[in-house]
Amino acid sequence: MRCRYENETIRALRTGVCSESLRAHQKSCADCRDAVAVAQALRQDASDLAVRHTLPAAATIWAAAERHRRMMALARATRFLRAMKVAGVIYATVLVAWGVYALAGHGGMTVPGLDAKSLNATIIGAGLAVLFVGSGLWYTLRRDERPTVR
Repeated sequence: MRCRYENETIRALRTGVCSESLRAHQKSCADCRDAVAVAQALRQDASDLAVRHTLPAAATIWAAAERHRRMMALARATRFLRAMKVAGVIYATVLVAWGVYALAGHGGMTVPGLDAKSLNATIIGAGLAVLFVGSGLWYTLRRDERPTVR
């Protein structure tokens, strides 16, 4: 059965203010003594846990949040580069297929509308396009071998 002074006893233990009559009651009441023993054990456990499990500093949490924000922004920015990689590979494939078709001729015949002057301009333009697309692809497809710092 619970003692009617049990809550007052626990409150007095928490605040540190205990009247003489309450102390005298605690000496004579087994329930209140048990309540004091349990409350003191729980307070000791709580203080031990608080020492072992402290939160990291606010600056550490803020830095982790900033790092996460930057990584998400980088992921959004690289979506465009991935699309450019795919577009560049498709462009290079189409250009090579067209070049093979145009330069080899289809069935021994030349492509209609391509005379020597326009063929020369076409080859120079295609060469420049391959140079620019190739340099862009090299930059986006290469692996960065620099060590990362964590």
